[in-house]
Amino acid sequence: MANWLTGIGYALSIVSVALLAWVAWPAAGEDRALVAAVVAGAALSVIGMALRWAAHILMSRKIREERDG
Repeated sequence: MANWLTGIGYALSIVSVALLAWVAWPAAGEDRALVAAVVAGAALSVIGMALRWAAHILMSRKIREERDG
């Protein structure tokens, strides 16, 4: 159950990052540096959340294996 809730939390965070990037996109306009910053920031945020979720799942498995023997 905890993995499911954690996954929902990370999915919602990913959606919020996408919404923030969508709102920021018009302000970036033709400035390549701003476009790169919006894209890189959103991508790194999503990748970071995915890695944290994966770490949570691995840690949960390890704890379950140690508990169950």
